[in-house]
Amino acid sequence: MKAHGRLGRIIATFVGCALAAPLVAAPTNIIATRIAGFREIGAAYKNINDSLRSSSPQIYVLQISARQIRDYARQQPGWFPVGSGPKPGVKTAAKPEIWGQAAAFKTAQDNFAKQANAFAAIAATGDVAKMRAQAKALGQTCAACHRAFRIEQ
Repeated sequence: MKAHGRLGRIIATFVGCALAAPLVAAPTNIIATRIAGFREIGAAYKNINDSLRSSSPQIYVLQISARQIRDYARQQPGWFPVGSGPKPGVKTAAKPEIWGQAAAFKTAQDNFAKQANAFAAIAATGDVAKMRAQAKALGQTCAACHRAFRIEQ
């Protein structure tokens, strides 16, 4: 029964995310949009790691989460327009280097999207061993970008 309760919570999370997705894409405040998008990426990545640590990974959870991350990775380049960086009265973890080192930031975004696409492709096969390896590669692109372009709080 314990596993059934966990499965129910996972399904509820995905249903909630699916219903909220149109709302995440619509805010007029680009900072709110990117914060919401990164929270969704983080939640999906947590679902991936939790499932991969399980003795019986849920393939459909991994596949849904992989597609979510892939889709948000495609949206991410639009989340950082000029003028949406740190300034008085605006709370953001984005470092000014995002705009000052635009080429390096684009490379980091491209690397993330490449790994997100690769993870989604591997997840579609259902090969858990390959997913474990690719999840690490995906996480490394997140960490590299955070180190260079995010103010850790």
